[in-house]
Amino acid sequence: MKKWVLLLAVTGMAILPTYIQAQVNSYFPEIWKEKPQLHTVSATNEPYAVIDYRIVRDFNVSAGDRAAGCTQYKTIYKIVKINTQAGADSLTQLIMDFEANETLRGLHLRALHPNGTVADLAEQVRMIHLSDDRSAVVVTQLALQPGSEIEYELNLKVGFSYAGSDFLQSSLPCNHVSFTLVAPKGMSFKLKTTPGLPSISDSTGADNKHYYWLNVLHMPALKNNDLYYMLPQLQRVDFALHQAIYGKDTSRMTWQQFGEDNYIPFVAVSKAEYKQLEKEIQKWPFTQQRMPATQMIYLVEQYIKSNIKLVPPEESGETVDLISILRNRRAEKAGFTRLLNAVYYVLNIPTQILFTSSRDSLLIDSQLVVRQLPSNVLLYFPTVQQALAPAEMNTRFPCYPPIWANIPAIRCRDTLVGQESKVLTDIITTPQPPYTLSNITTDATLTSFADATWDVKQSFGGYPAENIKTAFTINGDATEGKFKIYNAILPFQPGVRKPTAVTTENEVFNGRMLDKPVLVNSTLRTPSLIENKNNEIHLFLGQLLGGTVPIDLAMPEGNLPVQITFPYYQEKRVHITLPPGYKVANKAAFQADISDAGAQPALGLKMRCEQEGNQLNIFVLEWYRQTDFTGNNKQLFSQLVHKVHALQQQQLILVKE
Repeated sequence: MKKWVLLLAVTGMAILPTYIQAQVNSYFPEIWKEKPQLHTVSATNEPYAVIDYRIVRDFNVSAGDRAAGCTQYKTIYKIVKINTQAGADSLTQLIMDFEANETLRGLHLRALHPNGTVADLAEQVRMIHLSDDRSAVVVTQLALQPGSEIEYELNLKVGFSYAGSDFLQSSLPCNHVSFTLVAPKGMSFKLKTTPGLPSISDSTGADNKHYYWLNVLHMPALKNNDLYYMLPQLQRVDFALHQAIYGKDTSRMTWQQFGEDNYIPFVAVSKAEYKQLEKEIQKWPFTQQRMPATQMIYLVEQYIKSNIKLVPPEESGETVDLISILRNRRAEKAGFTRLLNAVYYVLNIPTQILFTSSRDSLLIDSQLVVRQLPSNVLLYFPTVQQALAPAEMNTRFPCYPPIWANIPAIRCRDTLVGQESKVLTDIITTPQPPYTLSNITTDATLTSFADATWDVKQSFGGYPAENIKTAFTINGDATEGKFKIYNAILPFQPGVRKPTAVTTENEVFNGRMLDKPVLVNSTLRTPSLIENKNNEIHLFLGQLLGGTVPIDLAMPEGNLPVQITFPYYQEKRVHITLPPGYKVANKAAFQADISDAGAQPALGLKMRCEQEGNQLNIFVLEWYRQTDFTGNNKQLFSQLVHKVHALQQQQLILVKE
């Protein structure tokens, strides 16, 4: 059997492949047969299928690699079957990307065609560097046919990492998946599988190495859906080093150590920095006023983010040093965190620091110390139980990136033990602003069917307000930018409404907190929405009541949750003066009551339609108290979505009394 490995190097703009002796595969002795056979798969409409997918994490590294910072070898083996002509036409290149701390150790790669010929793909392999310090191996010009197979084995060196997650599931079905972790005698690991997978098996081999493994037959595909975050739902194995013994020394991986390593650099302030900061704060007029803590927290964040520029880190350290930041008005992300935390300390506002991940990635587990997960930093205020994101320039207290909210976080704070300061670390749930903060209200009035002009008043609080303020801050100075923002927030589609006047208030970040709404008042002509039909008058209200974004969405399958970005509510009030002698013929279409029977329903939609004389009023209230919905609440969400979708198509029908 011909064994080869491709090592790729970049010299300027040239990409030069160099061949070296292949690493001997000791994990899968039965693969890489000299005369491979095509696999038979069941009839399917899937363009591709994964026949075999194997992952190995081996922490038995050579002394030379260990000295260079390598902590493990990672091997990925995969066979992909092309089922259809569409699959063959679309799979013109294969991309194998890896992380910034991973370097290529070796690669085996070949294609097996339907006639049994084996194609060496070495000359079609290149390496590219991605923008986020990661790299990728790219195989180009794949001339494949239905029935072809691609087989590859990617070997990587992984630096400075003893924990992680391996995803066993993808958007493609797989016939067989396996995971193996091999550790030397002195290392013990904790491993967890997601619900639905079998437990991890473990044993000690004759070589005194620890073996942990898992085999799964027939892993189904997980299809993407706009109503949930896909990555956390994929079947996977999480692993983390628990204990390592080197000679007489025993070390354990703990979140306490993570907290001590990461907390102190953010909160330690020199005497010189503190003295300069005191002088600076005295120049800020609002710091001399008495006000609620929440308002002071907001104003400090607003002032600093409005007057300090976010820049990349500098080797000189000036973008993290408080004296240099105050002098140059420039700071990196760590500098923003240090500055904000120090200001609140001077103002006697207690803070703690939270390290968290995000809802669209993987969550922190108290039992598994995966140090790369808590990469997002929050300042937490225990007296008000809210937080802010110090280095996110487009967020303001108490709102921060919503995908960081209501998930586990490492909380760090200090306390005095005798005369010595100690770091306390535990795990809490990141706070989430109440759903009542994030509100959208629309009040629309139509007084004449002949004129067909609406007077509309809109208000946006909380996260919606923050999004609009960000948009106006970035694009609001240019006329074209304003038009794009108006088109996104005004009722009715741009093609059916003509604004004759639009005014805004509190539309950019300023001294007013996010509970003070953004106000948008507009006058909109919509003659095309009124139609006379056989002694009836039809008024198309769908876009006003149901919104302009289509929401005909399929619910996630099975037990998968429905997930929205943040809790909120919206209210619509529509007032219409009917033509004399007309009444509403389809009043029932504007009635709804969807919610559970609890005292505080998690979500719901209530709508009623009332006519008194020639005055018609329609009221719609829609709310979501939480972000994740399962079980009965998922069913209610489905009913609500179907009702709103129907409402988007709805016409108000008027007939003679």
